[in-house]
Formats: sequence, C-alpha cells, structure tokens
Amino acid sequence: MRSIPSILRALYLVTYISGLVHAFQFTVDSKARQSTVLSMRNIPSSHVSNRKLFIDQVVAVGTIAATAASAKSVAADATSDQPQITHKVFFDVRVSRSDGTFYIRDSNVNGQAPGDGADEPFYGQLVFGLFGTKAPNHVKQFLSYVDVPYEVDNPLPSYSRSRFTTLDVSSGLLIGGAIPGLDVTTLAGGSVLEYGGRVLPAKLWLEEIGVEKLSHSKKGLLTHRDLDVTPTFGITTAGSSTALDSSHTVFGCVLEDKGGFLDRVLDVPVLTESGKVSRTEINTGDVEGVGESIASSLFTAQRKVFRDAAKTFGDSRLEKVYDGKLLRRIDVSKVGVI
Repeated sequence: MRSIPSILRALYLVTYISGLVHAFQFTVDSKARQSTVLSMRNIPSSHVSNRKLFIDQVVAVGTIAATAASAKSVAADATSDQPQITHKVFFDVRVSRSDGTFYIRDSNVNGQAPGDGADEPFYGQLVFGLFGTKAPNHVKQFLSYVDVPYEVDNPLPSYSRSRFTTLDVSSGLLIGGAIPGLDVTTLAGGSVLEYGGRVLPAKLWLEEIGVEKLSHSKKGLLTHRDLDVTPTFGITTAGSSTALDSSHTVFGCVLEDKGGFLDRVLDVPVLTESGKVSRTEINTGDVEGVGESIASSLFTAQRKVFRDAAKTFGDSRLEKVYDGKLLRRIDVSKVGVI
C-alpha cells in the first residue's frame, strides 16, 4: 500500500500537467482570434457590407418569425375562454333580390346586364360550432333539426327548409330557424308542434338546474330563447348583448362566415315602428323612416287600432307585418353536420 506522501505528490503532478494543458489551449485560441481579426481587416469593404447585410436579414427573419409566433399565441389566448366545440354544422344561405326572387337572369332587365348591380341574389355559408359540454340539451335539440332523414311523403321539420326572418334593432339579434308550416298548438292542455298534419312533441331547450349560462358578450354567438319550444334561434350581431343573458341561453358560435353573410344581412332593410331602417341607422341608433308622416304618432296609433282589430277577427295577414321584419327573403337551402 502506497504512503500518503506518495499519493499527494501524484495528485500534485496531475494538477500541474492539467494546468499546463489549459494554458496552452487558451494561448492557441487567443492567437486564432487575433489571426481572424487581422484577416478580416484585409477583407474588402464590399465583402464586409455583404456579410453585414446577410446578418441583418437573418435578424429580420427571426424577428418576423417571433412576431408571428407571438400573434398566434395572442389568438390562442383570445379563444382560450371559449367552451369546447363538440359538433360543427354548416348552413347554406341565400338572400333574395328586393322582389323576392333567386333565379338567374339571362337577359337585360331595365338595361342592366345579368349579374350586374347590387340587387342580385347573395349566396353564402355559415359554419357553427356547438358547445355540447356546456349546453348539451340545447345542442341535442338543435341537431335534431339538422340531421333529419328526408321523406318525400312524410317530411319532418328541418333547418334545410328554414328562414331568417327578423333582426331586432335594439339588441342586434338575428332570428333564424323559422320553419314554414311548423306551428305550436295545444293538445290535452299542453303544447305540441304541428307539421304537415303530424303532431310532434314540443320539448323545452333547458339545461340542468345549476348550470352556469354563458354571457352574450360578443357577436357571432348562437342563442335560444328560454321556454321557447320552437327551433328558432338567434345570432348576436352586436359586440355585446348582455341584456339577453336573463332570457336566452348561448349554445354555440359562428366559426366561419363564408361570403360575409352576416354583413350582408345587416344591410337588409327592416320594418320598425317608424318605417324602414338600414344597417347604418341601426348602428347609430338614429331611426329614419320613409317620411315624417309615417313616423308620426298618429300613424302609430292608427296601426295599433288596425292590428288589434285584425287580432279580433283572426286575420292571418297580421303575421306578415311585425317590428324587425327583414324586407328580403333569406332562406337556408342546405344544412349538415361536418
């Protein structure tokens, strides 16, 4: 067994040799750096400029990439509070001309070429995302009017034959899902749906007690009026419609608006107490009718008398005149689950 002094001398020798090696490497690296600097001094200025330009470009590309990544992160944060989307549904929609037609004109009308001018049919598509975990019953009822088997002799109510009928000027809520021929009636003291001579159950779109409702805090939200057994639904078109929180339930959102359907609908004139208003007048809150006489209190009082009389005599034409009525025919031609 070696003595302790021998071991210490061996350790000292190893440490000394290691120090010499590190010192030698430092000297070599220093000379290499000096040589590189000296050689760069002899490089023509054009080469130096090109190298500097290359470095600047690399830095710029890196900055752009970092900015894009940051923007993507911000977008992810903006939708981080959105409930989970469990289903996707598409609606093919169309807006008629002012005369209610959709056909393709193959000849000049009033000197106008086919497809020319603003008064032409509009075609678009909406893609909805449904919050099946947040509002499962609403989503179930909504899908029951989407995934409908087609029967020629015995059809069932479907959103593929529905319409958008109303734009509430005060809240900006666009009402759709109105299926022609589908009515609410009373049978044995309860409400039922009647369609094509058939009686269908009228189910409430209610969630379990205690489930927290989502707020109507932004545009593009799908909502349904509480205690309404019909398939009509609404789409928020205003930035915030929190006044609807107490009477409606959010169950989805608009994921895609192909063609700008919502903007087009907001430009469609609607009927109000004071006449016709357009999108600009709705946004500003200034309601300008077709004339002061139409907007007068006398006209409003007269119309109320006629409306009350029509109700008394059961005149069905009353249903064709109501506040917020869209003065264009807006149809849904096809729906489906994606």
